[in-house]
Amino acid sequence: MRLLKWLIVGLLLAMVTCAIVLPEDAEKARIIDGIGKMIFGSFGLLLLGYLLRMRRWLRRGPKPVTMVPTGRQVVVDGSNVMHWSGEPSLKVLLRVLQELQRRGLQPLVYFDANVGYKLFDRHMKPAELARKLDLAPAQVTFAPSRIPADQVLLEKATADGLRVVTNDRFRDWKSRFPKVGEKDFLIKGMWKEGSVILLGLGRA
Repeated sequence: MRLLKWLIVGLLLAMVTCAIVLPEDAEKARIIDGIGKMIFGSFGLLLLGYLLRMRRWLRRGPKPVTMVPTGRQVVVDGSNVMHWSGEPSLKVLLRVLQELQRRGLQPLVYFDANVGYKLFDRHMKPAELARKLDLAPAQVTFAPSRIPADQVLLEKATADGLRVVTNDRFRDWKSRFPKVGEKDFLIKGMWKEGSVILLGLGRA
């Protein structure tokens, strides 16, 4: 496309130069006519290129937008839940999230910054872990380095009035977040024989 544009500019300059420099005779008319046909053909090719580009754009359609699932939100202490079977486990975490979603809840999962090393022995970004958990990127949050996830998730939960899925009692945070001591604020659970049991949610 760019080459065609430069070609057209060059042909126009050539036409103007010929019109000024060449003497008035049949040869001049023939040369200018030939350049004019080349310019016309180049314009045609340029127009065809734009039409093909527009056709591809129309076929591709609008870019899909990642939507955060709707539903009642619940904060998940991911760094705690992944230890419910003992060693850090992506499988346990996935099962807990699936159970929450089955009950119509939208999990917002919080992790310590080193979660990638605990689950996969390498650094990992929130969006990458979100894909492995089959969640939207906005549903996964890593606490900043040297700041515990407990602080970040409790700030979110208390500010928005959300419950927290965890087996942590947050004893060190009760003075700063008194809501921790309220009934039904925490949703506890366990991993038993390959199944998830959530306490405090009632029967599904």
